[in-house]
Order: sequence, then C-alpha cells, then structure tokens
Amino acid sequence: MQRRTFLAFASLLPGLAILRNPAQAQAPDPAFVRVTTPREFESVVRRARERRKPILVYVSAEWCPICKSIERRVFAHPVIKMRLASIALVRADVTELYDGSRALMERFRVAGPPTMFAIDPKNGRELPRTRLVGAVDANLFLDTLNIAGL
Repeated sequence: MQRRTFLAFASLLPGLAILRNPAQAQAPDPAFVRVTTPREFESVVRRARERRKPILVYVSAEWCPICKSIERRVFAHPVIKMRLASIALVRADVTELYDGSRALMERFRVAGPPTMFAIDPKNGRELPRTRLVGAVDANLFLDTLNIAGL
C-alpha cells in the first residue's frame, strides 16, 4: 500500500514539523540550473556529486503546457520549495530540438517533456521508482521524493 502525503492539509498546519516556523514557509523559488547539452549536464551533475547532493532532473520545454502547470502547481508549493532547497536541481531544456537536446533525451530514454527523475549522488545513476512522466500533482511529487529518501 502506497503512503499518500496530503500537502493541502500539511500547509495549513504551520505549527507542525513540516513547517517549523513562519520564516520557513517563505522558501525561495527553486533554482534550477538550465542545461541543453550532455556536456553541460555532466558538469552540473559532477559539481553536485562532489558536494554529495542528490540531483533532481526535470526535462521540460517552453512550449510544453503541462510543464508550465507543474511549475505553477508543484514547484511553487511552499512545502515542495522547502524540500527542494537541499537538492541540486537540473532543468534539461528541450525547447529547441537539436543534436545536444536530442542527445540528452536519448541518454535518459526520455520521449519528451515533462519527465522528472532523481540521480543518486554516490554513483550518478537514476534512483529506482523516481521517474515521473507527464502531468504530476504536488502530492505525487512529494510521495516520489519520500520514496527516494530526498
């Protein structure tokens, strides 16, 4: 049985451990590092691995309406912002399809945006059960972070 996390309820209870104090509720917007080529991607992942930070890869495009929805409804959620603060965030931008962006998509077997997955900082491999494809809500995203131990 999969455990569900209910963010709407959690965000209304600032006194609980999820939101320790009001200052934490104002977490900054997640800062994704934008990459468009495998070389840029490797550089960002190498730096994150050196700092032993888990890595979230988000494959998106400017023309993708579902990506825009995820950015508004998932990444903007206060609880999600707090959880992402300690994770290296990489946005593989495939807005323009050319050799570099195609190579990124092929490397990770991504059919198209939006696709998200976590990378283990120890070995640089995708963490099992962390891949999300298509429309995602905040509860499913948080459940995936919990499964990955992030």
